[in-house]
Amino acid sequence: MNRRTFLKRGLIGGGILVLGGGTLAVLPTKELATPSKALVVLSPRSFQVLVAVARRVVPDTADAGAVAQGVDALLERAAPEARADFDKLLGLFENALPGLIFDGRILPFTRLSGASQDAVLRSWRDSRIAIRRNGYHAMRRLCLAVAYADEATWPALGYSPPSGLNAIAYDDSKVGAS
Repeated sequence: MNRRTFLKRGLIGGGILVLGGGTLAVLPTKELATPSKALVVLSPRSFQVLVAVARRVVPDTADAGAVAQGVDALLERAAPEARADFDKLLGLFENALPGLIFDGRILPFTRLSGASQDAVLRSWRDSRIAIRRNGYHAMRRLCLAVAYADEATWPALGYSPPSGLNAIAYDDSKVGAS
């Protein structure tokens, strides 16, 4: 390919991306849940994306909004770089332009049907691109960790903690008494 052909294709491709990005940005993130308290780390948009992801990856017994709120609280303890990276990941996941390029979808993730969302999640999980695979696993693991930490989900999972688990008291008067 000569330089002129390369430049033409590059300009045409760039123009398509700009037009596509402008067109695909028309539909905003769909509001799926209202945070029960002020968000500390997640932006409102990222919170909605995480609610949509949680609806697809956690058991039906868990409240997806509460899971997203729990992830926000968990991220509060993370390094600032990790917080920023996770927020960028959720923005990339929601954005329809990368969705069009990689998955052939023209809608933001939050506006897709459940079956289409599952297909996008599988696409990220099975991607040859490491950042997509790692991003999928980060979102899924954080959602599952928060969901399974909630005692309200335990009975539906068939887990019953040993009796008296929460009744164990720590007696600090014996520390250093030897």
